[in-house]
Amino acid sequence: MDNNTHAENHNVNSTSTTISSDNLDQVSVQSNLHPLFLQNIDHPGLVLIYKKLIGKENFGPWKRSISIALSAKNKLGIVNASYKKPEETSSLRAQWDRVNDMVISWILNTVSEEISNVMDFVTSAQEVWEELHDQLSSVNGHRVYQVLKDLYALEQSDKPVKIYYHKLKNLWDEYAALEMVILCKCGCICGNHKLQEEREQRKKLLQFLMGLNNSYSTSRGQILNVPFIFNFTSLFLG
Repeated sequence: MDNNTHAENHNVNSTSTTISSDNLDQVSVQSNLHPLFLQNIDHPGLVLIYKKLIGKENFGPWKRSISIALSAKNKLGIVNASYKKPEETSSLRAQWDRVNDMVISWILNTVSEEISNVMDFVTSAQEVWEELHDQLSSVNGHRVYQVLKDLYALEQSDKPVKIYYHKLKNLWDEYAALEMVILCKCGCICGNHKLQEEREQRKKLLQFLMGLNNSYSTSRGQILNVPFIFNFTSLFLG
């Protein structure tokens, strides 16, 4: 499998501002828009997130957190190979090597010692990323089961509504990270994706309402009489 295919299989979604390799010629490496830019405060011991990767059971949430952190640092191009390794003769090669080593350190700083010990001789951040993905990304059925069980059992009880909602949202987010997202690749324009998203939001709304205390029964009844409210969080948390 070539690097481009492998990188695609391990693609990391990001909303950060990035520039493709083809358009970087006009951007100075001293600019924070360049993937090889390093701040004065950057160092190998930097801990980007405090969520430690311990195994398959928390790979999904860990991957999401470290991806966000690397995106904020504009370093996703290093791990997913969207920014290519410069040739040996390139003036940027030394800087790429430095940034690559830095990113390896940042990633390994957030994994358990047991996992990091087997990565001692991996020489590129992309290889570290792919190795972790290959070893730990398989869906943990026991964890999916537990998350769904916790979701269906969660009720407001004596918790404030905001705390109840955020506990519920954390479980939704973890379940989404554990389960593979199936994307439409046929280029259809039927709007099915939007309908599916609305259906998912409707299901979350009903789950949220079911767990509320009886003191909200009047509000719950009023909401259920409305055909559909997409942004339901503003009803109680706005």
